[in-house]
Amino acid sequence: MGNSRVAASLTALTCAAAFAAAPAYGEDAATNTFVPGGHAVELSLASGQGTPLAPGLYSATLPVDATSRYVEVKRGEGERLSVSINGSASWKDNAWSVDSGSQGLQLTLTTADGATTCGSDSDSLTSSGTPGLLATHVDIDEAKTARTSSSLGSGADACLAATSYRLEIKRTIDGDNATPMPVQIAVKRTPRVNGTVKVPAGEVPDMTTQALEASTTATAGDGSANATILRPGGYTVKTPIGRRMFFRVHLSWGQRMSFGWQAPKNGTTYNPSQDLNLSMQMFNPSLVSATLSGAGTSSGYLFESSSDSGSKDLGVYTAPIDYGNANVDSSGSDAPQWHSDPGWYYVVLDVTPSSSTPKPKLQDSSEFDSVLSVRVTGTPNAGPSMAVQQPEPGNVSGVGKSSANPLLWGGALVLGIGAVVGLGYVLRRRENH
Repeated sequence: MGNSRVAASLTALTCAAAFAAAPAYGEDAATNTFVPGGHAVELSLASGQGTPLAPGLYSATLPVDATSRYVEVKRGEGERLSVSINGSASWKDNAWSVDSGSQGLQLTLTTADGATTCGSDSDSLTSSGTPGLLATHVDIDEAKTARTSSSLGSGADACLAATSYRLEIKRTIDGDNATPMPVQIAVKRTPRVNGTVKVPAGEVPDMTTQALEASTTATAGDGSANATILRPGGYTVKTPIGRRMFFRVHLSWGQRMSFGWQAPKNGTTYNPSQDLNLSMQMFNPSLVSATLSGAGTSSGYLFESSSDSGSKDLGVYTAPIDYGNANVDSSGSDAPQWHSDPGWYYVVLDVTPSSSTPKPKLQDSSEFDSVLSVRVTGTPNAGPSMAVQQPEPGNVSGVGKSSANPLLWGGALVLGIGAVVGLGYVLRRRENH
């Protein structure tokens, strides 16, 4: 399973969705799309002059270099601070984002003066990997579990006392064939809970991800900000090779969901001319990778053209959404601790030719019908008592309202006032295989 990942103001930050298409290179470049949304933010080259980011959703583009760039973030008394950055790596001479060399994304959280490191994370994609979003995350949290670490030695006191932080963002590049990288930045501050938080049991019952009868047609979004909203049921979706597809499902406290993806049996509605990789990623409302496995596997599943002619089924599911999950003492992206926030849960799907087979031109590829199956169980509840008023159950993340800021409910809740809280430290490096 994956390595460790996850974790305002009373006037909410409204992030108007502003989309900018990724640069195109050559005839095969308009694939594996990733269109970040939210406010466009300019990243500073000066380490002490980064743009302050309130809770919300932001977009930026990293040029083809390994230069450090900066923003600033804050938190208030008793708050949990979460910062996630997702990026899309691509190669200008290969539409399928699988070529020689590797690309990566790194972020480091320090105290405001840059003197003490309070958390860092990295992610990379190699030439042999299944294309997917690069996902990085850091957080500050008073909980001291496998999700967070207090082993900073002499630097712990400075991080614990800080309420302002400097965030360094940079990319790694091996080879000269990379393109500018669009990135999505998510900042979330979760308010302090009043009273004692009960920690759920670490064991999570399985949920079925088997295919449902598809009675509705869905069209995918191309980023988290315009991800297609799905409700419980079965959907047919036109699935092109090379286009990244974004969907989202809303969950309130006490609910959980499963998401299934079924590709057709070879030789029925589609018979590919080359082997295809199917990849599924799930992200929580803070855009942190949060995957519990269901049927099959969630990444690198091969849809073979020459053998194994059965349908291909992938699936993921969540734990029940519970604030106490954050304190579950288990590690990995498959741990229930990443299911501690209500809001939008995102599923990202990729279909790409296998790295061991010739890459077709776009005009030679075709799409096929696949089936998405969404199940939601559990009764929404009010959740824990917090230091500020919460949205009503079912209205978290603005469901049924304006989608201008669909990602973060914490941004509408808390005015940061500064105090001493605990430390969250995440250090992880992933390579897709």
